[in-house]
Amino acid sequence: MGIFSAHAQIFSWKNPNIPQDSIKKDSILAARFEQDLFAKDTLDFVRTNNKIIVDEAVLVKNDKKRFLGELNSKGSIIRGITFGNNQGQSVQSSMDLQISGRLSKDVTILASISDHNLPIQADGYTQTLEEFDKIYMQLNIKDKSILRAGHLDLVESKNYFAKFQRRSMGLEFQTEFGKDNKTFVDVSMGVARSEFHRVRFQGVEGNQGPYRLTGKNGEQFITLISGSEQVFIDGILMKRGENQDYIINYNTGEVTFTSFRPIFQQNFITISYNYTNRNYSRYLFTGKLEHQREKFKVGLNWFMENDNKNAPLSLNLSKEDEQILAEAGNDPNLMYAPSGVVTAYDVNKILYRLNPAGNFYEFSTDQNETLYQVSFTYFGINQGDYKITQTTNNGRVFEYVGNNMGDYKAVRKLPSPQKSQVYSVNSEYLLKEGKIGADFSLSNYDLNLFSSKDAAQNIGYAWRVFGNKTFTKSRWKGTPSFEYQYIDKQFHILDRINDVEFSRDFNLVQEFSQRTQNRFTFSFLNKWNNKSNLNYRINYLDEQDTYKGIKNDLDFGWITGKFFTKGNLSYLNTDATLQDTKFIRGGVSTEFTGKKGSWALGGSMEHNEKKYNDTQLMDVTSFSWKEIFVQKKIGDSTRTKLLAKVYMRDNDSVRNNRLENMNNILGIMAESQIIKTDKTTLNALIHYRKFFYQNNEADMTRNNDFVVGNILYNQQLFRNGMRLQAFYELGNGQEAQREFQYLKVTDGQGVYKWTDYNGDGIQQLDEFEIAEYSDLAQYIRIYTNSVRYIPSNKNKIQLALFVNPAIIFNSENGFLKRWNFNVSLNSQNSFYKKDKVLVLNPFEKNSDQILKNQNILASVQFNPTEKSGWNGNYRFISNDNLINANFSNEERQQTSHFINVGYWFNKEFRVDWENSVHELKNSSQLFATRDYLLHNIETKPKATYKFTDAIQTELSSAYRQKKRMDGEELLKAFDITGTIQWERRKTSIRGNFSFINNNFTGNNFSIVGNQMLDGLKPGKNQVWSVFIQQAINSFLQLNLNYEGRNSGDRTIHIGSMQVKASF
Repeated sequence: MGIFSAHAQIFSWKNPNIPQDSIKKDSILAARFEQDLFAKDTLDFVRTNNKIIVDEAVLVKNDKKRFLGELNSKGSIIRGITFGNNQGQSVQSSMDLQISGRLSKDVTILASISDHNLPIQADGYTQTLEEFDKIYMQLNIKDKSILRAGHLDLVESKNYFAKFQRRSMGLEFQTEFGKDNKTFVDVSMGVARSEFHRVRFQGVEGNQGPYRLTGKNGEQFITLISGSEQVFIDGILMKRGENQDYIINYNTGEVTFTSFRPIFQQNFITISYNYTNRNYSRYLFTGKLEHQREKFKVGLNWFMENDNKNAPLSLNLSKEDEQILAEAGNDPNLMYAPSGVVTAYDVNKILYRLNPAGNFYEFSTDQNETLYQVSFTYFGINQGDYKITQTTNNGRVFEYVGNNMGDYKAVRKLPSPQKSQVYSVNSEYLLKEGKIGADFSLSNYDLNLFSSKDAAQNIGYAWRVFGNKTFTKSRWKGTPSFEYQYIDKQFHILDRINDVEFSRDFNLVQEFSQRTQNRFTFSFLNKWNNKSNLNYRINYLDEQDTYKGIKNDLDFGWITGKFFTKGNLSYLNTDATLQDTKFIRGGVSTEFTGKKGSWALGGSMEHNEKKYNDTQLMDVTSFSWKEIFVQKKIGDSTRTKLLAKVYMRDNDSVRNNRLENMNNILGIMAESQIIKTDKTTLNALIHYRKFFYQNNEADMTRNNDFVVGNILYNQQLFRNGMRLQAFYELGNGQEAQREFQYLKVTDGQGVYKWTDYNGDGIQQLDEFEIAEYSDLAQYIRIYTNSVRYIPSNKNKIQLALFVNPAIIFNSENGFLKRWNFNVSLNSQNSFYKKDKVLVLNPFEKNSDQILKNQNILASVQFNPTEKSGWNGNYRFISNDNLINANFSNEERQQTSHFINVGYWFNKEFRVDWENSVHELKNSSQLFATRDYLLHNIETKPKATYKFTDAIQTELSSAYRQKKRMDGEELLKAFDITGTIQWERRKTSIRGNFSFINNNFTGNNFSIVGNQMLDGLKPGKNQVWSVFIQQAINSFLQLNLNYEGRNSGDRTIHIGSMQVKASF
């Protein structure tokens, strides 16, 4: 093993849910797929204009040699400040820098640094951007040593008793020395940035997700470390991506499986992952020392992960909290503290008072009372005293309902500082066609560093011996193998030791239940001519005084002519304190391969019987199923491929203390690459399952049949003058019933503003709107994660059409070359699943719709030429968005038509006439104030004159009319705008002034009034700005920006300064 097979990586953030390798750079759909990394809220996001505009025209060519010598560099560093008389001061900073090259003859460098101080991650789900801050540097020294610094991805997969996967911020050094006898060294030290956890659950029939992941201590809402997850279905590792097996939302901790990987009830899903943990400063020290000789190798490994109990990060522990932890020992059920804290009234917080008896909290906005800020912890249905009540307030409001009548308690979990240390020694000796080896490991795991109680439970150990030997005679090879392992009940497993399916294979709740475990395995593998194999394996597993299990496995396969047969059989018999089990599994299939494909026939079964020893009653988790299938594969060169499968399945479950038939399933699956040429691609996938129930106990309130599938079609016609791309997908899953709230951030760093329309001093959800100006943007919108899901039918369609008439007609006609046509459509929908198996129509509208995001764009472009200055374009845009949040639906529909006509008199002077018509409809289930229908028109003539190569001016006027069709509000606005720009090689100055006269009828202090006035006021308004950009030298650039506005009273001033270094 060479040193350069190490696992540390350079981190670069890319949306993990986008299949990058499936999108061609010239794809029309690429613009749809390549999503922006929004630094703020993206729910109904309307992006405001950037306040700092980088004019690339004034940037000079970067001479890297002047700054970093011969190193290759790419990126920039930005530092800026914003201030004004209507906002506080805020600082912006960002860095994106990549460096590579040779420092000397023997040393090369590779570095990547990314740092942003933005307030929130993409998608608006979490309140930290730490996972987008990446610092990584690697030095390669004489091709034998590596020094890494920054964010490290540490993975150990070969150490039997101490496998782990962590991410840290620190240093790692790897080296090797020796020629014939080699020694490898790998050590790292740093600050751990995550917590590792693994969950295992059974799939829900026809439910593609999302499935929520939780924390090690039961945390309901966690943020995952991007790229740290491993997803297994029935022991098989899945791949991430929209055109693969699953997608994942790292901010909400939700995994959704694609239509390429249908989920059935018999699927067992295992997911391991790292998630952010900012409770305490956590130090991580890992290392490996390995020596290899010709036939012998020995290694020493260590893993030390310690919390500093005296350095909490996001925690604020009082002396009382520390005392609670000291008395709790290792029992997590005792690590809770009262959560009510006396606080001053704050309009941005949900506050409570104690009821007169002083035994529970009540929501209150009375500033004269003693108020408390209270956090609530979810304990489960009917395991708490409070429940969430439906209100219009900004944030969750909890209501006391009685002891064990609710889901939440007014307590907070006290995370305990922990220590985890594992030391391992391993050795291996090579035989002739075989090997023997041994491993020993010692662990020290302290669950609570505040407490000395239960300290005797911290130390544990484990060991194993193993070996195998291959014997050869004529055409036969036989390989007997053995392994014996012992795990002390107090040993701490960092990740997992055994296969992913180990606990299911042995009918265990989990791999290791803190009981001393003995396991012996013997197997004998036989092979004949590499055409036949037979492997027998026996496993004996003992958990001290509680469990004994014997598992026999037989695997076989052979090839005879054009036939390939394979199969397996397994029998498990367990005796345990609580229940005894018998688990039989098996499967066999035969495949015949011909010239153009193959036929396969087979079947499989599982029968798992669990009985309680004291009552002889059968456990309800007992089950039995059997399945037969026939399958056809076709491979006609590389152009046509087909996989078709039909299967029948019988499912039995516990009825009347025995296994009885519950349902039968008819399944049909087809996957085909129908057409594959240079100009045409047509792929299709469909999977349908039909249920036939044998009793009346099934849930018949909704149709349990389901379909998942997709169609992908790409077509190039008329010498690529016409391109069509289409994708259509059907599926089933579930939707989270989400809630959101608005969170105050640094002035100018937000997206939304709050206006107290009803004057009650309380923030209601309908009083927040997107801010038109940066000084008003003080809030962001975040989802308050929900634990409630509802079943759904989903569909999605994406279409894109591009037409170039000149190419189609192969014409050199100048007039025809000036035309371009584009059409794109994107529709994603989710419906509450009731009696329908699926919803085919991507434009269907009914009361069961939960989510909708539909966008249509059509455009016609007529371009100018040197001979003719006439130009124009027409655009049609239709957006329809429905969200389900805060116990209600809200839908926003907008249809717009744009017609623009222009004429170039010469290179210096041109005129444009822009016209648009808009219809905007908003409807809310919860807020009547958000129900309105607007009809808007706008016309805007504009003249542009270029005096010299350096000076250009614009003059425009506009008339806008906005009329509310279901109310009295009416706006007639006239504005005139002048702009002047001066630009030289290193300097650019741009200034503009607008006079706006708003003739408004109706209530301007309302949601509709604000929507129509765009943040200004009735009457006369002035808006102006000045922007200066100065290139200081080859890599430094200074940007100055000033904005002001006046609406008849106070004048608002906003200034910002930014320095950018480009490499």
